[in-house]
Amino acid sequence: MFHWYGLIIGIAVVVWWNIAEYLEPRLKRIIPITLLLSLVGARTYHVFEYFNHYQANIFGMLAVWNGGLSIWGALLLGGGYVWFYGRNLIWAVVTPLPLAQAIGRVANGVNGEFTNLVMGIPWWGMEAILDLILFGVIWRIKKEWRVVTYLVGYGLIRLALSPYR
Repeated sequence: MFHWYGLIIGIAVVVWWNIAEYLEPRLKRIIPITLLLSLVGARTYHVFEYFNHYQANIFGMLAVWNGGLSIWGALLLGGGYVWFYGRNLIWAVVTPLPLAQAIGRVANGVNGEFTNLVMGIPWWGMEAILDLILFGVIWRIKKEWRVVTYLVGYGLIRLALSPYR
């Protein structure tokens, strides 16, 4: 069965990967591992978040095709790896993240998720708009400020929007 969500998330990953590698060609060595660890972190965080559900269905923990990823887990494990392995390269990893996240939120919309309205716009759409604005800001500032700007900016976006989720 074809899943639009998977295709759109795949596009988001390809966009992120290409921009990050364009900004810093040395990332070619660590992006595949970063991506793998991000997926593991995203699923693991989700499983811990909904542990009561998965406790009754241990094999469900592995069933990624049934949904269940968390950006926080991806940032923790994937970002932690980049921070440990190539701290001086993390600015290039972070720069395209808000753009990829905006594309990912479109996947949420196609999937019918997060439809609560924020100022008349579905939650997923509002986050996509704010992620695009954050991407524009990050793209224009010095690379030394990009990581902290992403962390603070995305944190504020989620802090403001999560109650409407």
